[in-house]
Amino acid sequence: MISTRTDRPRKQIRRNLMQMAVRMARQPVKVVEGGRGVGKSTVLADEMVDVVHDMPRSTNFIQGATFQQILTRTLPSTIQSLSMLGYVKDLHYFVGRKPPKGWRWPEAYEPPLDYARSIYWYNGATYLLLSQDTNSRGLNTASGMADEFALLDPEKFQAETLATIRGQKARFENCRRYRNQTYTSSIPRTQIGKFMYKYQEEAMLNPDKILYLRASSHINADNLPNGWFEDQKRIMTPYEYAIEIDNIRPKALKGGFYPIFNEKIHTYTAYNNDYLAGLVDSKGYDIASFNHLDCRQDGDHYPHAELDIALDYGKFNCIVTGQESLGVFRYISAFSVESPKLTVDLVNQWCDYYQYHNNKVVNYYYDQTATGRDGRAPKTYEELVVDTLVARGWTVNRQYYGGAPTHVDKYNFWGIAMRNNDPSLPIFLWNRFNCKYLIESINNAEAKEGKKGIEKVKTGERKDSLDQRYTTHFSDAGDMLAYFKYASQLSSLGLWLPAGVYNLTK
Repeated sequence: MISTRTDRPRKQIRRNLMQMAVRMARQPVKVVEGGRGVGKSTVLADEMVDVVHDMPRSTNFIQGATFQQILTRTLPSTIQSLSMLGYVKDLHYFVGRKPPKGWRWPEAYEPPLDYARSIYWYNGATYLLLSQDTNSRGLNTASGMADEFALLDPEKFQAETLATIRGQKARFENCRRYRNQTYTSSIPRTQIGKFMYKYQEEAMLNPDKILYLRASSHINADNLPNGWFEDQKRIMTPYEYAIEIDNIRPKALKGGFYPIFNEKIHTYTAYNNDYLAGLVDSKGYDIASFNHLDCRQDGDHYPHAELDIALDYGKFNCIVTGQESLGVFRYISAFSVESPKLTVDLVNQWCDYYQYHNNKVVNYYYDQTATGRDGRAPKTYEELVVDTLVARGWTVNRQYYGGAPTHVDKYNFWGIAMRNNDPSLPIFLWNRFNCKYLIESINNAEAKEGKKGIEKVKTGERKDSLDQRYTTHFSDAGDMLAYFKYASQLSSLGLWLPAGVYNLTK
């Protein structure tokens, strides 16, 4: 008997024009480039629900750049969007585990070997949680989607992930969602991420196969809180607002203070996925387990080796951390705090993150700027840093170098160091995700011809309206750490004599 009841609970779902266009699109490949708050998570939730019901017992994928990204950013927003649609975790689907045996849910035709990295739906449809820092080869999937698409390595995505959309043809080839691909992202902020624009070019050539949609946050205004746009305009610079809200692509910065820096060569990904997977225990996925992550999540962190740090001080305080191992110097993290938080707050944040570091020895590199103070504390920056570290159980090796190096010296140093081919220097690398704003600072640093040669343009540091994470603070701290630690090696070999390299503690 078919029920004719009309008093069942109903939920009103509101969609913006972009979300409706994606869901109704007939193209098998759909790419959304949208501003913050545009509703990208809802697009992915809609796609998942449609695939689940169109292809029961199918195997599909959600792609992320890292497993950590999936656990901390993709899954929380996806679960929230599914909840808005009326689908409840641990009732309609399970994340990271199978349902109770007594529920007798069907399995996918090609079930995963490890349910710790999958979403299992009540009709057997399954989504594999794929990341580029784990192996995705050898799988067979019927469809797929990706969050933060611009963060992916395009070559690995082509070779490892797209190649999986090949299986289950006999069962699903007549289904609408078979071999569907849905990718969402904000505007690429890296050169590597601009591979996404190739989909736009292909969409113009093959509009029946690829849909490429661009949308600003304003298209979702009806679903955003009152005053949201005013708040974003107040806390963002016009430059950031144009990118993050209006979805206007930034103009490329040519030259700059670090012209040799190349993200494809100089950056890497390194998470401890065994540790992260262990947080998804037998009880399944719980976002609370990922609210306060520490250095145990890092795969490039050597807990028995000393750490190197350098800071930049003022209303905006930041700290960069490095370690050298086997001829490679890695920038492994970069943290910051803004006013009203102080230098002490930043150092305590750093200590919290590295509380499980076994060798509590840190080499602190600083120049005369650390002997100043901002007026809100009775001690100098140097004293605040050292006293806080010691109070938290660290042994501090002070590496004081007096006057700061000139811009020309730093420019020339990096002109050699970033080539990664000098026998007197280590290879320099940057953690792509833990050093996000340090890398942004490097990419955004402009150069000009000054009275004494090349100078770094630092006018952004004096503009309170700017998001200081994107200005030159982080790159200055990164300069200090590498320059003071290694520039004298170039000098001792007679390859290049930097001005003013000296250590007053020796």
